[in-house]
Amino acid sequence: MSIEHGAQHMRVLVVDDNPANVEYFIGALETAGHVVEVEVDGIAGRDRALREAFDLIILDIQLPSMSGEAVCRELRAAGLTSPIVALTSAAMPEQISRGTKAGFDAYLTKPISPNQLRETARRFARPSV
Repeated sequence: MSIEHGAQHMRVLVVDDNPANVEYFIGALETAGHVVEVEVDGIAGRDRALREAFDLIILDIQLPSMSGEAVCRELRAAGLTSPIVALTSAAMPEQISRGTKAGFDAYLTKPISPNQLRETARRFARPSV
């Protein structure tokens, strides 16, 4: 099965503690054919990303138990190569610089449109074979 542009359906992990955001992300990504899994705190998100294979991880910067930046650093230190996209309410230049050093591949600034979410997934999708 493939979605437009020949990209594969992806397995996406969304790590965000806001239930309204989670429902919004699920709706936008599932509409594009992706499978969305959810965790609501940093430690649970980190552990799940290390246990299971995901094509894309969308990670809020401000999470209970462990910051998104700390989660990203630990995932990269453990050798995880899946794309990780940061969610933030204000992507200031210094925050983007810290995030890039932590290993984020991209930033999404809230509010995020459904098209932005789908385009971000498309950007990191592997081509169908």
